[in-house]
This record gives sequence, structure tokens and C-alpha cells, in this order.
Amino acid sequence: MPPIAPEPYILVLTGFGLLIALVAWLPLALKKMPLSLPIVCIAIGAALFSSPLVTLRPLPLDFPDIAERFTEFVVIIALMGAGLKLDRHFSWRKWRVTWRLLAITMPLSIAAITAIGGVWLGLPWTVALLLGASLAPTDPVLAADVQVGPPKSGDEDEVRFGLTSEAG
Repeated sequence: MPPIAPEPYILVLTGFGLLIALVAWLPLALKKMPLSLPIVCIAIGAALFSSPLVTLRPLPLDFPDIAERFTEFVVIIALMGAGLKLDRHFSWRKWRVTWRLLAITMPLSIAAITAIGGVWLGLPWTVALLLGASLAPTDPVLAADVQVGPPKSGDEDEVRFGLTSEAG
């Protein structure tokens, strides 16, 4: 009698369950290590899809609509997570650092990276602009270690608030 292969539905549910457990418990285990959850998830994905037992090969170019929608979903979740951490009441004066980051620092960094990409690296200007916009300091996932804590936790100074609000 040949071995019975598990249903794909069960495998997907198991994968989501393991992912939820990973998101809940891994940050506690990595607190003293110089690793973050996104790096560990990338390593797990690379190891999983390098295995000869996995025949599924996710190719975003074969399914561009699904890849685009999934990417949008992930970005929305990351930005919402950063935005929900903020508990400062809105006023132009209290959010001064955010406006400076959005109106001055981000455009200057995009322009500088675009110039470096176009002049030094010899990239076409449209590609250099895309590189500048991608590397602008707005990444809520990578900056999560220096963001404010949960609401009402008291872990909020101007630098942490500025980074979190600019990302969110």
C-alpha cells in the first residue's frame, strides 16, 4: 500500500499555524540575539524551497496578479502595525518631527540615492529613481527594533516617535 499524501488544505493550515506560532514566540527567543523575525523567515523559506522534497516553485513572474496583491497585503499589514503603535494625539506641533522627516529628509534621501545610482552606478534615471524610492527611510519592518512600544507603554521619545510615525 503506497503512503497517503496529505491534502494540500491540511498542509496550508499547518503552515499557517506554524507561522502564527513563529510570529508569537520567535521574537521572545531572539531578544538577546542580533537576528530579527524577517531574517529568520527568509532563511526558513530559502531552506524550505531548496529542499528536493518540495516540488512547488513559487515564481512571481508566472502569477503577477497574485504576487502583486500579496505584496500589497503584506505592505498594508506592516504599515498598519506601525501606525497602530502611535498613541500621540494629532496636532501640527506634536507631529513636527514627522512632517520634517516626510517633507525634507525623505525627498532629499530619494534625490541623493537617485543621483548616486544615476551618476556613480550608471543606472538609467528611472531605475535610479526606483532605487532611491525603495531605499528611502520608510521601512516599518526593518525599523521595528527602534520603533515605539505598544500604546500606553511609555516607550516613546521623539526619535522613536518620528521613525514610527514616518513609517506608518
